[in-house]
Amino acid sequence: MTDVASPSRTAAVLNAGRFMVRGGLLVPVGRPVAAPPPDVGGPGATRRPFVAPLGGSALTKTKTKTKTKTKTKTKSGLDGNALGGWAGLFPAEAVRRLHLAPLPSSLAVRDLPWERLDIAPPPDPDETRVETEALLEKQARVEERERRRPDILLEAGLDVSAFTRPLGVDGLDGYDATNGLFQTILSLCAYVGFLYKDRFGRPRPNQIEPRLRPILPNPPHLAYPSNHAFQSFSVAYAFTTLLPEHPATTELFAAAQRVAENREWAGLHYASDTQAGKALARRFLPYLLEACAEEIAAARDEWL
Repeated sequence: MTDVASPSRTAAVLNAGRFMVRGGLLVPVGRPVAAPPPDVGGPGATRRPFVAPLGGSALTKTKTKTKTKTKTKTKSGLDGNALGGWAGLFPAEAVRRLHLAPLPSSLAVRDLPWERLDIAPPPDPDETRVETEALLEKQARVEERERRRPDILLEAGLDVSAFTRPLGVDGLDGYDATNGLFQTILSLCAYVGFLYKDRFGRPRPNQIEPRLRPILPNPPHLAYPSNHAFQSFSVAYAFTTLLPEHPATTELFAAAQRVAENREWAGLHYASDTQAGKALARRFLPYLLEACAEEIAAARDEWL
C-alpha cells in the first residue's frame, strides 16, 4: 500500500496534470505550461493558454447491408467544422495511461516527454509566402478542387472509414476493437496536437492571405502542425506496428497522405503543416503505443 504521506512519482504526475471542464472547454489546471524552446515562435512570441474545445456528440450514419440487417457506424468529428467543436468520446483511459508513462528522475513534472518532442518550428515569412502561392495555385485549379470536394467534406469529420476501407473491413461485423482503436487514436492525437498548435501559434493561411477562400470555415484552433496529418499517420503507424505483414499497410499510408493533402486543397493548411503533422506522428508513436496498449492488443486478437 502506498504511503499517503510520500506519494509516488506517478501520483505526483497525475496530481500535477489535472484537467477541468470550464464553459465547455477542457482546461489543464495545477500544472504550468513549459516554456517553448528559444527558437519557437520567433522573437517575442506570445503563448496562449492551451484550450481544447469540447462539445457536440458523435454523428451516426446507418448503412444498409442487406434487406434485413443494418450496420451503424460512429463518425467522430474532430475538426470543429461540421460540428462546431471537437466532438466524439474523449479517450480518458488512454490519456491517463499516457500520463502514467515512466519519467526519468531528472525530468521536471511539467516537462512530460511527449509534450516536448523535437518538432521544427514553422517556416519563416519568405518560405510561407512561397507556400501561400502554392495554395493559390491549387485554388485556381477549379476542376481538381471540385473533384476533391466530396472527400474534403467527408474528412472534415475524419471518420474511421478512411482507414477501415483500405483494410477491407468497412462496415463489417467482428472488427469493433479495430474501430475502437482507430477512434481512440484520432481522439488522443487531437488532444496532443492541440498542445503543439498552441506552442507554435501559426495562423491559418487565409488569415495571412485574404485571396484564399477555404472550402470549409477555419477550425477554431491554430494551423501548425496539421492535426489531420498527425491523426491519419498515427493510425497508419500504429496499425503497421500491430500487423506489419498485412498487405494493406502501404495503402493506409497512402490514405493518410490523401487526407492530409486534401486539407491543403481545402485551403486550411500549408504543406509544411502537413509535414509537421507527419513528423509528430512518427515521434509520438512510442508514447501512443504505450497509451493504447490495451486497445492494440484487443484489435490484434481480431486479426490473428
